[in-house]
Amino acid sequence: MSGLNQRSGRLVRAVSGVALAVAVAFAAAPVSAADDGPIIAVSGPLSWPFFAAVKQGFDDAAKQFGVDYQYVAVTDTANMTSDYPRLLQQAISRNPRMLLVGEFFPDGMDPLIKEATAAGIPVLIHNSGQTLWEQNGSIGFIGEDPYQMGYKAGEIQAAKGVRKGLCFNQVPGNPTVEARCTGYVDAMKKAGLETVYQTIGTGDATNPQAMLQAIKGTLQSTPDIDGIYTLNAVPAISALRAVEEVGRKGEVVIGTADLSNEVLEAIKAGDIAFAMDQQPYLQGFLSIQTAKQFLDYGLHPIGHVKTGPLVIDSSNVERTLEVNKQFSGVRGAS
Repeated sequence: MSGLNQRSGRLVRAVSGVALAVAVAFAAAPVSAADDGPIIAVSGPLSWPFFAAVKQGFDDAAKQFGVDYQYVAVTDTANMTSDYPRLLQQAISRNPRMLLVGEFFPDGMDPLIKEATAAGIPVLIHNSGQTLWEQNGSIGFIGEDPYQMGYKAGEIQAAKGVRKGLCFNQVPGNPTVEARCTGYVDAMKKAGLETVYQTIGTGDATNPQAMLQAIKGTLQSTPDIDGIYTLNAVPAISALRAVEEVGRKGEVVIGTADLSNEVLEAIKAGDIAFAMDQQPYLQGFLSIQTAKQFLDYGLHPIGHVKTGPLVIDSSNVERTLEVNKQFSGVRGAS
């Protein structure tokens, strides 16, 4: 893109992660948007079905609109707070034409996004970073409203008679995920109800057994918990198993964010009450579509393009399962 300021020299930013500091330095090469540079998507781990759906949206839109792009993500979730700033730093050093970024850990990633946008590299945020995109110079945000995701979950559980709810967070440090719990707690508090907040280390974010034991322990130590809201489909199934193991199946109302086929089947069976769909496929598809229109014409949506919450419950779960059978992975379920 013409008219972009060239930046050179060594840029050093100290970025803090959770309980650690990550020193980030750019190489001496100029940092700017290149007309022939790649479009790079820095997004979530493909070991999570949710992000496989995000990537499928990226891929389908790239094919439909004739866009070449590259998808970058961690393969090991144990050190995400430090690995994601490193991946973003590497992407910026390649002088991309545009960056599509999931801002999962702002302490380490936001300073880098500001450096990129200041250097003239256009950035579009997806999935995480809905409260930061304006101040860091990004052109917009495509994703859920996480607070409303949690708030709606709290309203549903309150309406179902829950008196004390547990919000279980498997990715502490991610403000988007934390905002879901905040919304849940606020809705429950407004209804005059109690809540318990629990976290687990991000290294166990995809470890169903570790989450099962953590939730089971909380149910045993706080037996009056009668509602659980999890922030991903994997811990939702762990919560269901935990409830079964403490002999309280049918007594605890379980809801979750995000989908999996196992969660959908549990909703159909009546074992899980609801799931909040943030429509990950749309996050990827609309990001590529917006990038194409911005780079070609200078056009883009203004503000936050919301892709959730969409409530999946007994009223529409069968339709969702039918879509999954015909278009595997599109709904973020496997």
